[in-house]
Amino acid sequence: MNAKKDRDTRVVANNRLLDRVERAIIEKEQAGYADEARHGFAARLANATPPVNETFQRALRARLLAELTENTQEERRQMTISDRLTTINFRRLSLVGALATAAILAVAIALFPRVRVWQPEAPPERPMEEVTLPLDPRDINALADQLNREPALGTVLVFPGDYAETLAGHVRHEVMPLTLNGVVAIPAIHAALGAVLPSSGLVDMIMVSQEASDVEHSVRIALEERLYRLYRPGGAGAETFGTLERVQYVVGPDDVALEPIGAVFENGVEMVAAGILDDAQPGEPLRLALDWRVMEPVDDPVVVFAHLVYGGGQLVAQRDAVPGNGLFPVEGWEPGELVRDQFALLLPPELPAGEYEIRVGIYNPTSGQRYTIISPEGGAFLVVAQFTVKD
Repeated sequence: MNAKKDRDTRVVANNRLLDRVERAIIEKEQAGYADEARHGFAARLANATPPVNETFQRALRARLLAELTENTQEERRQMTISDRLTTINFRRLSLVGALATAAILAVAIALFPRVRVWQPEAPPERPMEEVTLPLDPRDINALADQLNREPALGTVLVFPGDYAETLAGHVRHEVMPLTLNGVVAIPAIHAALGAVLPSSGLVDMIMVSQEASDVEHSVRIALEERLYRLYRPGGAGAETFGTLERVQYVVGPDDVALEPIGAVFENGVEMVAAGILDDAQPGEPLRLALDWRVMEPVDDPVVVFAHLVYGGGQLVAQRDAVPGNGLFPVEGWEPGELVRDQFALLLPPELPAGEYEIRVGIYNPTSGQRYTIISPEGGAFLVVAQFTVKD
């Protein structure tokens, strides 16, 4: 009863906030300024944001979602999707309500209904410090040279967003700031990413070192949950230029249908499902998504390998990493909850004609020993996809 009462209270409070924001927006549109004495926080939000246009709507969506989720992080980790959606009143579908609801649903759709989904432990939220440190021109030039070598124009996303203008003057690509205001929850970061990401293609994510700040950690989690980190042949998945880090991602759909696998390894880790999102094309990314689970805590570290093999044994492309590219270690998984590990392999520009398969398995990074599959069959890896390249 108390939980239901608390949830109903939050619904009422959220609806009141939406009402205030809607009225503040209308007043800003009509008078150019919203009265803070009348609308409170909603007026400050409207007045502190650019004019009511597409940019305003994007910023509003991120800020509003952050406000609505500010005090529910711990409870969110214990709720199913059905529980989460009961905190939204879907009859409030005005402009602002629709924006906020769409942002929340974009996060919810990516998860399984009625299945508790593990989420990485996020640090306690606190107001962001507005500190912009100077960048070394040598680092900027080195990064810009690397970016400008890319044959096709793309999107460069910069966090913190204050540094985007500095980088924009050195590269020929579109540079977008990832700007987060106030107290930030991971769902709000998802909303902010959705506002600036292209609908498809490659994205260069530039992170300016914040000395392992809490906010930076949350941004990294959101990136791994939403995008597919690109692994090039022989590459480590990230490049550093002094205080600047470059990571390439591939944009992917929010909702991915995976094929059930149900393979259990000897250490208790289960590959629940797997999916390949693309047809293999020479020189193009191949996106993979894997769902994992443990039924009991696992103490020993695990590395997931995904190897593209040609002709029965020749390694063509690979990715070996802790799930979530290091952010979702198995030691932190909650029993019974699903963990999504997604990434992309860049295929070589020339693929010889023949048979290819993608092998996935896990091993102990200390000993290098692969774990054996004990159910439904033996072996040290699973073949999750096969394809043929013709002449």
